[in-house]
Amino acid sequence: MILDAQNLFSDAQAVTASAASTNLIDLRATNQDPGVGENLYVVSLVDVAFTDAGNDSTVTVTLETDTADTFGSATTVQTIGTFAALSAAGTVLIARLQPGITERYLRAYYTLANGNLTTGSITTFLCHNVDKYRAYPKSSGSSIDLT
Repeated sequence: MILDAQNLFSDAQAVTASAASTNLIDLRATNQDPGVGENLYVVSLVDVAFTDAGNDSTVTVTLETDTADTFGSATTVQTIGTFAALSAAGTVLIARLQPGITERYLRAYYTLANGNLTTGSITTFLCHNVDKYRAYPKSSGSSIDLT
């Protein structure tokens, strides 16, 4: 998977209260909908595990759009998913970018429910394809010696 800095909403952004992503994407004034054509994916992953004294906080990741980069009248266009309380580092949400984005600016927004987190950070970005590799622990059963 190739990442482009221009398609990065957050890079290990600390999320301990509801907040907008530190970066936004300018779709330009061409009114091109990035959700139409070849598939684009929104990937959001936990960099630093969430901790919460009440063990009940959740973080919902959404995409917002607006005509101004100040997001004074932001509109939620897609919900990516929700991270559960105490999500471990490496937990990932992946969603195909949906068509229907008609305004110029796009950002991620992190909404906390049931209190605030004491630690946790998130990286969120757009990408063309998704890396689905998953490492598994070595089996403790029989093995084949290839030497």
